[in-house]
Amino acid sequence: MYFILGGLQADTTVELIADGLRPYFHVTDVVLYREGDADHPMAKVAVSDSYVHVWETANRLRGIYHRGRALAFHIPAHQHFDHLFDATESPDDPREAIHLD
Repeated sequence: MYFILGGLQADTTVELIADGLRPYFHVTDVVLYREGDADHPMAKVAVSDSYVHVWETANRLRGIYHRGRALAFHIPAHQHFDHLFDATESPDDPREAIHLD
């Protein structure tokens, strides 16, 4: 899955983004977009984490100031999820209730 990361500085690089997020996510790819406003780039960050992990971690990191700007995370709703939940989660996890059989 992927998310959009905003609140970046103009001098940021793909490597800085990937290295900065590795303590929180299993980063597989980063694409940096400078079109529009080069002083406020955005990044599409692909990760191999579960939806729940990405959602919870993004909510914890959202609004944290990094180099003078608040980080912004956006998880697009329309994307293919290989898995919604961690395989290690309890089978009676109440979040499983969203599955319709």
